[in-house]
Amino acid sequence: MRKAAIILAAVVLLSLFGTVATPKVSAEGEVVIAVDLAHGENPKGLTDVTYKNKTLTEGMLKVLTDYTLVYFGDAKYEADLGIKHIGDNITYDALKANNVKILIIGQPSSPLYPDEAEAIKKWLEEGGHVLWIAGDSDYGNGAKTQQFVDSFIDQLGLTNLRVDQASVEDPVSNAGAPYRVIAYLDPWNDTPKRDILVQGFENDGAVLAHGPGVVAWVDGVDGSGDWHKLTPGEKPENTYVLIHSTGDSVIKENTDPAANAYTAGEQGEFPIAAAQIIKLEGKNPSVIIVSGETPIGGYEPMWSSVYYDRQLDGPKVVSNIFKWSIEMTKGVEENAGGSKSTCGPAFLVGLAVVPLLLRRRK
Repeated sequence: MRKAAIILAAVVLLSLFGTVATPKVSAEGEVVIAVDLAHGENPKGLTDVTYKNKTLTEGMLKVLTDYTLVYFGDAKYEADLGIKHIGDNITYDALKANNVKILIIGQPSSPLYPDEAEAIKKWLEEGGHVLWIAGDSDYGNGAKTQQFVDSFIDQLGLTNLRVDQASVEDPVSNAGAPYRVIAYLDPWNDTPKRDILVQGFENDGAVLAHGPGVVAWVDGVDGSGDWHKLTPGEKPENTYVLIHSTGDSVIKENTDPAANAYTAGEQGEFPIAAAQIIKLEGKNPSVIIVSGETPIGGYEPMWSSVYYDRQLDGPKVVSNIFKWSIEMTKGVEENAGGSKSTCGPAFLVGLAVVPLLLRRRK
């Protein structure tokens, strides 16, 4: 009798509240990453990087089997890449309809439209989403990319982070030339859940930053305030440097105008990628990552696992940042189990129901 009553109680609770489980992000239960190829970016790193019929780096599409990748841009890439085309330009409806969790904009060579900025802002303000936007150095056309990135971030109006108008070079930690910077995924010690970021390395978290820009910050999220260097002692709230150069690196100026926060010839560790966690009232946080090098695309992306015979942790670095950023989007709507918890009310009802079911009839 007792056993039957307990089973009955469990059935009642499950029927009332359901199970407590992590909600699926896509129909297949995978996190959806959208890659922007609509603004002059290229898909390098999505597929295998080869040289003389030898695979140097396995592509993101092959490695990230726990994710679903889709893209914005020319429909021709759908057949070439074998991933879903979700629009020629970035729209809120496409982000929403495809359950996009992470959006990557890697070194755009043409400006994003104001309606695209509004779409992405609306999506981010829903909470629980991640934007990774990457700039470049101020060398050649990279200077325009820096302007496009900062202009877009100004329109977004959600983060203090910017790409300053300068470059980073390293005469010591490089892949055969100072502009082929070898940086490191070595987050500041105050970074929450830092252990997610630094696991599984074979090369100390070394990552290629090929002619990178440097991340700075501004007082106003609309870009109207003063510019500042991003340092452990001077940074916006909820901001963390993820990737930085070594102490041998220097700031270089290649194209006017001069940098806003950094100075040519300055030496030290400089932020190559930083994240700001955007707190939203009553919603899960969103995360915005701004970097001076791109995870995919560009001349040679962070995703690279070897460059000029230098062994790198590129795929692991990028993968860890994805995992960490998703973890940072958990908040008021997610508990340790990853969803709204019905455990509290279920437990209370259980306390009331089970004793009643266990009582013997008199």
